[in-house]
Amino acid sequence: MRLTPRSLKGQLIALTLLALVVSQFVGLLFILNDRKSTLTKEWFHNVLTRTSTVVDVLDSTPQEYHQKILKSVSLFNLKFTVEPNPLTTEMAADNEDHDLHNEIRKVFGDRTDKVAITVYTKLTEETRFELLFGDMWRDLRRSLFKKSRLLPKAPARPTYARISIALKSGEWLDAIVMPKGFAPPASPLLAQLLTMAVFSALGIIAVINRVTKPLKELAEAAAALGRGETGTKLVEKGPYEVIDTVRAFNEMQDRLGRFVHDRTKMLAALGHDLRTPITSLRLRAEFIEDDEMRFKIIETLDDMLQMAEATLSFAREEAAQEETRLVDLGALVSTVCADLADTGLEVACQDSDQIKARCRPVGVKRALRNVVENAVAYGRCARVSVVTQAGEAIIEVDDDGPGIPEEDVEKVFKPFVRLEHSRSRDTGGVGLGLSIARSIVRSHGGDIMLRNRGGGGLRVIISMPVAPSKGSVKLAPVASPDADEKEAA
Repeated sequence: MRLTPRSLKGQLIALTLLALVVSQFVGLLFILNDRKSTLTKEWFHNVLTRTSTVVDVLDSTPQEYHQKILKSVSLFNLKFTVEPNPLTTEMAADNEDHDLHNEIRKVFGDRTDKVAITVYTKLTEETRFELLFGDMWRDLRRSLFKKSRLLPKAPARPTYARISIALKSGEWLDAIVMPKGFAPPASPLLAQLLTMAVFSALGIIAVINRVTKPLKELAEAAAALGRGETGTKLVEKGPYEVIDTVRAFNEMQDRLGRFVHDRTKMLAALGHDLRTPITSLRLRAEFIEDDEMRFKIIETLDDMLQMAEATLSFAREEAAQEETRLVDLGALVSTVCADLADTGLEVACQDSDQIKARCRPVGVKRALRNVVENAVAYGRCARVSVVTQAGEAIIEVDDDGPGIPEEDVEKVFKPFVRLEHSRSRDTGGVGLGLSIARSIVRSHGGDIMLRNRGGGGLRVIISMPVAPSKGSVKLAPVASPDADEKEAA
């Protein structure tokens, strides 16, 4: 389970909140350290003064009012009771702590001999921390969770000192002294922390949105460019660093577009211009008297013409700049298989669920048709299936052929490469089918791989990214390959 946020915005907000909490904690430590020096001076002087006042009031009032008086003068860190026996018998006059003895004599005067006091311990660092967070938790519960019985109670306060003073009635006034709270009220601190956190988060969101929005657009444009889509120039906005990045991407997109366009035009011109000399050579070859020589030359020229036609067809498709659409890839594959089966090829396709993918349907159909026809030509049949796996659509085409030697698995994707060396048109094309198919699939951000199956035959694996499932999206209709090709042309 990941606890830290993944986005830049979330990480900066988390870091800012952590810094605020740490700064508040350090501030509390300084407050705690500042109050340590006043603990046994001003605070204890006030405790002794209050105790002396209570003694005077009790000595001058009837006993039936003592309990009400004790209840009204007791504090959360100073509890008064009247008992027949003292809580402590260590007389203040015998105390070796001169500062404490002088403070008691200053407050009680002539009654110092009737005062017994025991100071149990000086507060340790551990006790101070308990008091610090205990007081804060106690204040939060009192302010926000008055009626809650499920929340844990604050830790009990340690006893700092016990004081016993003899009254005129013969009883003893006992005082249990607990350390004064160190923590400032938690509610103002919480309000201060929340205010700083909210304004810091809003500032971070405003600044990061100015950075992340153009970066998100840049990522989407880069993904579209990787799929071969023609995009418009991005708006150059945001901080200087982001503007420079977007400007560099726009320039790269323009250069790549010009490069692909020029390459496609050159390829189309080459394929077109080869037709005329090939046709001229074929006409001249007809006048060769040697029948065997004439047949071989004409056969070679026919192969060259077929290569030129295949190259020209591929160039026309590249130049068509087909629009990218959201389609049901499963339906598209089923349509291609059904059309090829209608022509008499042994093609079977498994039914699949709806798989949404952004693609150029004509190009994908041509790539799939090349792969399936290749499987039928060399493996007698083709079995096609479509599944989704890890955010990708996986199209598998199996055949029952002899397979391909492992050292030739990548070789067959090169243009004009055929493993069938007779190069007869009856046993295959000119060696552009798989090359064109891989070029089309890779332009969509996918890939094609070949695997020899364990039980014999070859498996062609086509992987393509699927569209994210965000709500209901209207899919483009899937037409027959012939209709799509006419539209693209």
